[in-house]
Amino acid sequence: RKKSGDRLGVTMKPTPLLSSFLAVALAVQMSGRILTPNGDGINDSVGFTVPESASGLPRAEVYNLRGQRIAELPLVSPTQLRWDGHDATGRPVESGVYLVQISEDSSLWSGVVAVAK
Repeated sequence: RKKSGDRLGVTMKPTPLLSSFLAVALAVQMSGRILTPNGDGINDSVGFTVPESASGLPRAEVYNLRGQRIAELPLVSPTQLRWDGHDATGRPVESGVYLVQISEDSSLWSGVVAVAK
C-alpha cells in the first residue's frame, strides 16, 4: 500500500539487526559522560551497564576521533564495564572526545565520553 509522500511505494520494515540495535541502545546506561582522570575521586572513571545476556559477554572499545582504537574496556562484572581514561598501554589519554562502542552478538551501541584534565 502506498503511503502519502512515499514515491516508490516501498514500506520499510524493521529488521532483526535494527531491532537488536535499538534494544541495546536503549538499555546501556552510562555513569556519566565527562571523565576527569586526575585522581581526586570525582569522575575518575565512567561505568557502563549492559543488560544481562545468556548468549555472551559484552565487548567494549574506545576510539579517538581519528578512528584509532585506543583501549578495550575491562569487565567489572558480566554486565558492567569501566573506563578510567587510560589507553591500552596504561598511559592517560589526552583531553578530548572519545567514542565508546559496546557490542554483544549482533548488537552494537555507541556513546561519547569527553575527557577533561
